Amino acid sequence: MNQVSLCIVCNHPHLLEQAQSFSQAHQLPIYTQLNDNFALQLYFQPAGIELYHRELATSIQVDFLSGALAHREKFGGGKGQAIAKAIGLHKFDRPTVIDASAGLARDAFVLATLGCQLTLVEQSPVLYCMIKDGIERALLASDATHPVNNFSNLVCANTRTYLEHLNPDSKPEVIYFDPMYPERKKSALVKKDMQILHKLIGTHQNESALLDVALQYARRRVVVKRPIHAESLIGIKPTMAITGKKTRYDVYIVS
Repeated sequence: MNQVSLCIVCNHPHLLEQAQSFSQAHQLPIYTQLNDNFALQLYFQPAGIELYHRELATSIQVDFLSGALAHREKFGGGKGQAIAKAIGLHKFDRPTVIDASAGLARDAFVLATLGCQLTLVEQSPVLYCMIKDGIERALLASDATHPVNNFSNLVCANTRTYLEHLNPDSKPEVIYFDPMYPERKKSALVKKDMQILHKLIGTHQNESALLDVALQYARRRVVVKRPIHAESLIGIKPTMAITGKKTRYDVYIVS
């Protein structure tokens, strides 16, 4: 796990065993209330697991039932969305997709609402724990038609290692990944949830190396999410780019 000031917080008896198990597995201190000595605090509570940022005095949570994701499910742009075009939903139906950098699973959820069958890969145990919690809460509170049922697998692993050990018969049609955007000098320009993720996992990633591996294991295409004016990943020119209002999707067709 990335070296960051992080602790576990839990003051609910029926969640204590789960919190203690995570604490022991990752050698993190555990407390019964928020603690001023830790920059980030993974808070286990009945309403869901949250990651609290002490300096910002705010938290993030993976929630597939309400808020922005629920609104996106009902009022999103369907297959006309840039991400849908990039994945290739105009060409093939219900593709299998590996989201190779799941993060808070927001893009994965959008793809799930469009019928994609997804495997989510996340290297951070904290984010993996939060995604798992969000999926479990959604499954308990909804029926078989809810998009989270299209999450076929959730894996906590290094993405390159996971892809390199894929069974040839398990290769997905599409591999999608969203590299962490570089941290801006004026932090006020970055949304608070992104500031929390920067604090947790940093911004240094070897995206080009991951692209090289992804191109070997995707059966149809690899899609990389980029800031709209950013350069493409070094070394490999995309086949095409699909541009949205603030985001660009570089598409690499696998021959």
